[in-house]
Amino acid sequence: MDEHPPILVLVTLQRACARLIRRGMDMALQDHCPLHVLHVVVNNPQPPSEATIDAQALDYLYALAGEADAQMTVLTADVAVTAMAEFASQQGIKKIIMGGGEQASGIAETLSELLPGVQVMIADEVD
Repeated sequence: MDEHPPILVLVTLQRACARLIRRGMDMALQDHCPLHVLHVVVNNPQPPSEATIDAQALDYLYALAGEADAQMTVLTADVAVTAMAEFASQQGIKKIIMGGGEQASGIAETLSELLPGVQVMIADEVD
């Protein structure tokens, strides 16, 4: 088992998330720790056309995670932030990197409340 806790990168199915994976890889190399990449698909009773996963984006992120020597996990959940917190807790995560956006500060705040002692960083704020 690694002495240093892994870093978790939260991604959405957007190619722009590549920068988050790269940032996580840089931090993991610097901290000599493993890297995990997580995407959570929210269970939604939407029409199939709107609820489908973008397979190309997912393949792209999996490939990037592989290049970064990271383990990538895709989970489905009713509440994304709860699934993120449970995963982080199970993996012993102490640092989380996520992208900015409309909901980013609310998600980061909730994760910080659910995971005391875990540093949650919004990439736009640490660039």
